[in-house]
Amino acid sequence: MFGFIVLSKNNADKAMRDEYRSHYCGLCHVLKERYGLEGMKHLSYDMVFLELLLSDLYDYECTTGKERCRVKPLSDHPYTYTKASEYSSDMQMLLSYYSLLDNVHDENKDLKKLNSIKSLIAPLKEKYKRQAEVLESNLKKIEEREKKNSKNVEEMAALFGEILGEIFTYDPSHFLSPELRALGDNLGRFIYLLDAYVDYKRDKKKGLYNPLDDSYNEEKVKELLTLYASSAANAFERLPLDDYVAIMRNILYSGIWIRFDLVKKR
Repeated sequence: MFGFIVLSKNNADKAMRDEYRSHYCGLCHVLKERYGLEGMKHLSYDMVFLELLLSDLYDYECTTGKERCRVKPLSDHPYTYTKASEYSSDMQMLLSYYSLLDNVHDENKDLKKLNSIKSLIAPLKEKYKRQAEVLESNLKKIEEREKKNSKNVEEMAALFGEILGEIFTYDPSHFLSPELRALGDNLGRFIYLLDAYVDYKRDKKKGLYNPLDDSYNEEKVKELLTLYASSAANAFERLPLDDYVAIMRNILYSGIWIRFDLVKKR
């Protein structure tokens, strides 16, 4: 259910692509520093967006460097990270853990991956009680509704939206936290629905749960996705951003639609 909040490279110049890649590599660098090689495996574009957002909003100072890694071993490549990268990496590990747990329950796969990071999760759940409690509570609600084969896709999307809304609420006491929560919430709803749409035919073939049914055609799905995307964009535009605003607008207005367009073409 991850990897949907991406940069649209076709709508980005080289400078934008390079800066985005530098932050992507920066988050990977921080995951490695905090969680070792195992942490690097769980890097996703979604948390790069969160890192850019929080770094910009809180004006965190950038740390830059160059290095070689297992993914790019032949030459040095630049990386950029900030204080927000630490939080984003922690949230990445929490989300990855529960995503793997869901895969184990639903499809009996990824047990080895789950066990490889299980020992890392207890400290995170203690450190981020607020986020972890919403994660566990809402995922339990989602699981219960899945067992009942719920087709209330908007309710299911809202439950996942609350999870991302809580994660985006970096500091609940900050006066802009309502906008951050609304942005995360609506992106979460968008991701849940888009994931269901992308996997619909596969799930139907394998007899797996999917909140959509045949009544949700392409037009109806797009209408609901547009509602979530526009609500996320409205919250985003209320934030006083400047450093990475062009990159994030690229993602919100174009990048998040890439997978939908690919399915549409197929």
